[in-house]
Amino acid sequence: MPSLPTIRASNALLRSTLKSPTALFVGGTSGIGASTLRQLARHTESPTAYIIGRNETRAKPFLSELRSLNGNGKFHFIEADVSRVRNVDVACKEILDRETKLNFLFMTPGGISLGGRNETPEGIDSLFALRYYSRMRFIQNLLPLLESTPTPEPTRVISIYGGGFEFPIDTSDLELKHTFSLLNAYKHSITMTTLAMEHLSKLHPNVSFIHAYPGLVGTNIYSNSFPAPVAAFYNYAVWPLMWPFSVGVQECGERHLFHLSSGAYPAKGAERAGELVDGQQVARGVDGSVGSGAYLLNWKGDVRSSAKILEQYRQDGTAELVWRHTKEMLEQAVRR
Repeated sequence: MPSLPTIRASNALLRSTLKSPTALFVGGTSGIGASTLRQLARHTESPTAYIIGRNETRAKPFLSELRSLNGNGKFHFIEADVSRVRNVDVACKEILDRETKLNFLFMTPGGISLGGRNETPEGIDSLFALRYYSRMRFIQNLLPLLESTPTPEPTRVISIYGGGFEFPIDTSDLELKHTFSLLNAYKHSITMTTLAMEHLSKLHPNVSFIHAYPGLVGTNIYSNSFPAPVAAFYNYAVWPLMWPFSVGVQECGERHLFHLSSGAYPAKGAERAGELVDGQQVARGVDGSVGSGAYLLNWKGDVRSSAKILEQYRQDGTAELVWRHTKEMLEQAVRR
């Protein structure tokens, strides 16, 4: 496990080793995304960051904070409901029109629901879209920028959800049109993300992909997802019992900046991407090989072991099936 002093030492090097990164934070106005973005502002000389959120007015105080943290930085807000694939395409076009490279794509959108399947006008369950399909569309659209990043700068995709908790999935109903449940949606979002990222790391060996589990972090996800009485019960009755086992929001941001920039998690085809400090080694990827380009991480940055089900899916072609399905679903969504 990378220690917190090691993480801080690695992050501190960024002002000299990666002065002007370009990054996109999807769901970056609060919680884990906002905390990681604050660390990027603190530790790089002149970053360019795009932040996608639902409400620009509410985001203005946070944007002001980022500009006070780094007067040389450029922080652009894009207002979008990314549960809609069409909105993802519009947001990506703005970035593609303005930039020539992208170092970091960091994605945290999602929420919690106690209800059933809630389809968007594009025919995808809204939370499933936030947790998986829209994130894959960001990757799909922005791969040209990610692959245009000059070496040896790191170019990395991180999806924050449940890396390391992969389950068997129903390959006959990947979109859960007929077998939807909250548990199935949880399982499919996690396993499909890992399978898609491992598959993409082979097709795009100059980009590294990380599916990370953030641990228990005190964010506003319950307040944003539930009615006031339910959120209040969680915040005042449940959270105090969970707090001793949680990760501080600031520490979470420090750790995720390290995951974005450290040389421990390089792309498959990269000789070097990011620095290694304090005797660090390149991590093993999801397939067990060192520097494979696709990684499962826990909140500490430890590599999660590959579940046996992933070995089976790797052998029987399920990863390819998942990615074909994903592309088809995304194209159907924008045609509706």
